Amino acid sequence: MDESTLLKKLTSEPERGLEQLIQTYGPAVHKICRSILADLPPEEIEEAESDVFVNIWQHRDRIRTDNGCSLKSYLYAVARNVARDRLRAAKSAPLSLDRALENGIEPESGELTDDNVVREWLQDEVLTSLAELGEPEHGIFLERYYLGRSAKAIAERRGLPQKKVENLLYRGKTKLRQILSKKGVTPYE
Repeated sequence: MDESTLLKKLTSEPERGLEQLIQTYGPAVHKICRSILADLPPEEIEEAESDVFVNIWQHRDRIRTDNGCSLKSYLYAVARNVARDRLRAAKSAPLSLDRALENGIEPESGELTDDNVVREWLQDEVLTSLAELGEPEHGIFLERYYLGRSAKAIAERRGLPQKKVENLLYRGKTKLRQILSKKGVTPYE
């Protein structure tokens, strides 16, 4: 079942849609929660997993996949955020990559390094924060920085003056910087 069908099912038949969502993404959500909460009791990990799917169910009407974000990436970002919140609440030390590997948490594919984990987390934070920009900045940002379109091409496609697109990109960068700063993500100094 593709993501748009699954999202429609979540809205039209919430129980069956949630059941399908858990069946499809449950193992990956478990792996994400377990990797972050490895030092906590198994009950905490199970609670975090449940919280992830409750969050998705509660916000199912607001999830959009037509803006360049996939349901999968949104779900994984929610899983990471829920697990991190639980970890902060438990006042545990952050889980290092070495400890995660010691606990038997292996990557699904590719090489797992501290740099890759940080890069992946940062990309997810930026995508999640982009959604907070609102339109038209959100769509223009995706076209410019994720699809690689020029300001001129975006302007022609959207029927806007090129200068307007450039201004929206500039203001969007400022807003995005503020959103990320509130989340503790700051540029390298």
